[in-house]
Amino acid sequence: MRARRPVTRVEARHLTVRTEVEAADGTALPPLVVRVPVEHADMLDPSATPGAVALVTAAAARGEDLVVEGPVDEAAVSGLVEMGRLMSDWWGTGATRVEIEDPTAVEGRAGDGVGLFFTRGVDSTSTLLDLLDEPPGDRVTHLLTVYHGDPAIFREVQAQRTLGHEPVARALGLPLVVLETSIRSLLDPFRIWGDTSGPALIATGLQVGAGFRRLVLSGAHSSDVHTRTGADPDLIEAITTSRTHVVLGNPGRSRDQRVAHLRTSPLARAHLQVCWEGFRAGNCGRCRKCQLTMASLLLAGDPDPAAGFDAPLDPALLGAAHIGPELATFAAGMIEGLPPEAEDLRRALSDAWDRSRGAIPAARWGDDAPPALAGRAAATRVAAARRAATGAPHAPAVTPLGWRDGATPLHPAHADRAPARALAEGASDRPCPWAVVEPAADAGPQLDLARILTTAHGPGITYVPGTASDPTPALGPDAVGSLLRAARVRAWWRAGGDLDPLRVVETVEHGCLPIQVMPGPAARDLRSALPAAVAALVVAEDEVAGLDLSPAGVAARLGPALDHLLAAPAEHDLAPPSPNR
Repeated sequence: MRARRPVTRVEARHLTVRTEVEAADGTALPPLVVRVPVEHADMLDPSATPGAVALVTAAAARGEDLVVEGPVDEAAVSGLVEMGRLMSDWWGTGATRVEIEDPTAVEGRAGDGVGLFFTRGVDSTSTLLDLLDEPPGDRVTHLLTVYHGDPAIFREVQAQRTLGHEPVARALGLPLVVLETSIRSLLDPFRIWGDTSGPALIATGLQVGAGFRRLVLSGAHSSDVHTRTGADPDLIEAITTSRTHVVLGNPGRSRDQRVAHLRTSPLARAHLQVCWEGFRAGNCGRCRKCQLTMASLLLAGDPDPAAGFDAPLDPALLGAAHIGPELATFAAGMIEGLPPEAEDLRRALSDAWDRSRGAIPAARWGDDAPPALAGRAAATRVAAARRAATGAPHAPAVTPLGWRDGATPLHPAHADRAPARALAEGASDRPCPWAVVEPAADAGPQLDLARILTTAHGPGITYVPGTASDPTPALGPDAVGSLLRAARVRAWWRAGGDLDPLRVVETVEHGCLPIQVMPGPAARDLRSALPAAVAALVVAEDEVAGLDLSPAGVAARLGPALDHLLAAPAEHDLAPPSPNR
């Protein structure tokens, strides 16, 4: 490649710096064009130095050498040579040699500004907060944003997002410098934008480098992570001029730490912009970057992680996301750190991690449990117990949950045990003899059971929430819990299988006697396989009419079952074997 001497013109209130470019065989390539608003003319560097940073990237992407005709700051030459070596080596395109025909000593005093490339994303916003805390002289003085790319829809989106930068700039009293570059027309045919974005953006910022002694670019990772692409610390370190020192922002913080950092600023949190897959201003909430950012906000303790997003966190979307190498450091911390209350999200992200690497996600305790209606989900309970026992949430389904031989029991959490006993002791005062509370997905047999109970024992409580298209209950766990606390017995129908561990635990936590009603043969087989204390919780359908639902009759069954369920800590049975996502 050969880069001709750049030419600067005034066009439509912009200074346009145009560099004609030829391929190694002499074929004309798209020119490199950078536009700078005329109000920033005092910061313009019209030399070939800024363009050389962009064009050595293009040459390495094409697998060609680069010859630069125009004047280049002699302090930048060795760095340009190193850039060519690094990128061509990373990308396997063959050694790119860089020849500077006119190395030039730069005259004049360097600018005293500190410019930050600003997108309102997590990384640049966290860096902004850092730079606002710096003493005078090192504090940020300008926000820079760069238009890049030709498609009209993409440029329209960038323009809309730039408008969103303006309230932040005004609130902080900082000028917003809006630059434009055509560099992607040279880069995109050969490399993805993530590979080339760092030097491309820095090259554009250096076009106003006469006004800055420091330019700050926030990469996606801390400085100890070498991605061998766009914002790799080795690559950024190679870019320097006599006037301007280029540095990485936020070198010591991980992605999750940066998310937690921006929560310290209401301004930053209110204007957060992370979405690029939605192709519009704002955050679509559905793309993987939006979903991962909301998960990071949840991990950071944000009380409303979906604020500023057009859709909430969704385990199905997280589970379908591709977690490639560029997102691995983001996802790993969340897989380890998301709290038990977000276990459905943690498992979905862990499954996406496995599938993205060609692995089949492992089954875990609680995956096949019914939806929780009056308390925490089975997966949440398991994750909390595992964290208490091992410090990690991973919960492989080594055995099924249940009380048969070879199964793993589920117990109420320690904090719920004393309240459960107190509620059970007061069950004699409850007005309703029974309750059937099950989701609408299994409505038929549950409603049949409610009719049998009504005929045999009088009116009770029946709540079958949700619909086939939307299973979300109308009542939350607290409201459903109040229904159970009004009844002495909670009954549900199961055609087969073990005694349902989630329903048993969820029910006794409200002082209610759990009764699983089954067909006669299935009930008798299950009772013979269970410890006596919990076998009494299994009833054949032909035995329902003869149940003693008086306070004394309920207490006679509930007392031994409660003693059995509270005999071991929740962590005890769920603690073994080795962790597995």
